[in-house]
Amino acid sequence: MSGDDSTQIDSAKIDSTKIDRLHEVDLFRLFDRRALDEVARITKEVRLPRGSILCEQGRVADACWIIVEGEAEVEVGDHELVAVVGPGESVGEMGLLDHLPRSATVTARTDVMAYRIDAARFDGLLGPSPLARAQFEHGRRLVT
Repeated sequence: MSGDDSTQIDSAKIDSTKIDRLHEVDLFRLFDRRALDEVARITKEVRLPRGSILCEQGRVADACWIIVEGEAEVEVGDHELVAVVGPGESVGEMGLLDHLPRSATVTARTDVMAYRIDAARFDGLLGPSPLARAQFEHGRRLVT
């Protein structure tokens, strides 16, 4: 193996902690290790201060968020609190499939560390396969 090959392998390694955390999320619980590795590759770790908006009601969905540390408030309408989400919970997962306007606003209640999964990149993982999309949708339905 040449030096160039080992550099590529090192840069392609995915943090096993990230994969383990993704596997704990209901949304991805049915994914095998290979599929989780692919999701981890497109998942970005983001630190957000208290008060940051993760999703805004009415805006077109472009990502899913997984809370790793901290809490976020889910509000609908005129600031009606409907849920508080914490570590291991996802918000905006429908954005990975439908790209429709958000049905709620999600705001960091505390400082938050979260994983952000871009919907366009997730589309690229699923590809044009109706079977892959159906399997993901089925898994999502099992947890909602």
